[in-house]
Amino acid sequence: MGNVPRWISAPVLRAWVASKAGEVNRLPRPRDAPESHSIGFNSDRVLIFGGDPAVGWGVLSHEIALPGSLGRALSRRTGRGADVHVAAIPRLKVSSAADELSRIKLHRYDALVVTLGLNDAGALTSLATWRRDLTSTLRVIARQSSPVSRIFVAGVHPIRSIPVYNSPLGSIADAHARKMNTISAEVCTLAPRATYVSLTAPEERSALRFRDAMSYRHWGEELAERMAPQLNAERLLVDFDRTLTSDEGAAAEADRAAAVMELGILRDDRTWQFDDVVAQARTTFGVRSATVSVIDSDRLVHKAQIGDVPQLITLRDSFTASVIREREGMMVPDACADSRFRNLPHVAGEPRIRFYAGFPVESPDGNRIGTLNIFDPTPQFSYDSWGLPLLRQFGLMAQAEVRRGADGGH
Repeated sequence: MGNVPRWISAPVLRAWVASKAGEVNRLPRPRDAPESHSIGFNSDRVLIFGGDPAVGWGVLSHEIALPGSLGRALSRRTGRGADVHVAAIPRLKVSSAADELSRIKLHRYDALVVTLGLNDAGALTSLATWRRDLTSTLRVIARQSSPVSRIFVAGVHPIRSIPVYNSPLGSIADAHARKMNTISAEVCTLAPRATYVSLTAPEERSALRFRDAMSYRHWGEELAERMAPQLNAERLLVDFDRTLTSDEGAAAEADRAAAVMELGILRDDRTWQFDDVVAQARTTFGVRSATVSVIDSDRLVHKAQIGDVPQLITLRDSFTASVIREREGMMVPDACADSRFRNLPHVAGEPRIRFYAGFPVESPDGNRIGTLNIFDPTPQFSYDSWGLPLLRQFGLMAQAEVRRGADGGH
């Protein structure tokens, strides 16, 4: 059908793709939280947006799908942590991508990975439409994302490498995808902060499998190879300040209040499983006290606490007011020697906190709603090399419990 006009071949190909929908829908896909966090400090925050391969067909967890694979591949190359989130829409086409992106807080991310095209290739979307809509999509990303974030457009991988589409009709979609990829590379040369990344076929697997963890590891490595140098260079070229600006802080306050209300985390009739997190954090760091605290307007509410913990704390008079402005958390070896904190009521008075460390806890939609806190009346100066990366792990544990509670404990 290579010489058949598009207006004839397109309906045939669309009908063929539709006939495969039931087979694809029966495939496993991740049902866990749409994110992955690789160990490290000063982490890069990445969003994967689009359809396949962001969806994770063939595996049951995002940890072994593209988010986890990309995060680990980036960390190996950068030496930093990676927080990889995914907004996957299985049937997404380029025509609706800009609308979907308008619902996402793109300014939160250091890098955005766009995985569009498989569905458009199967529908034989016209090349002119593909160019126009992809250009519009990248404009939306550039406008809504941080001025220093990087955009990576993943090419459509060889379609016949997917067993369910490995047929002569699949060859038509494959050929069209190659033309789309050529256009994508051209569009990226004209779009601000955009880079095209070609994805190749993973090593051939059993025809009985759609794809597996090896496939996502293959694509994670290909993406990370192009992404890591740019993320590293960006940190050298700009003053990489991760603190919220005053305008962002005002917007964040309203968003945070809405997120806390939506989660219902302050209601007494809900169970939030933070006790194990604070107990483990206190034991690991060898401190007297630990809490998970949620911001309720101008005060802090402890959802879990252990040790000698001050009560009735206002946000203004707390370490939390500073922690929620820092994406990577904060460690204060001696609060009495720090001009920012020496006059806080619970530093100057009981329980006379000297050492403090905290990490922001986010809601599922990315609002910083509280903090994991550890503290002690004795100064501590021995955590420089490993303290913050480990604190981040406990903060992410608390964050996972927030998501689990929001999902009804599942």
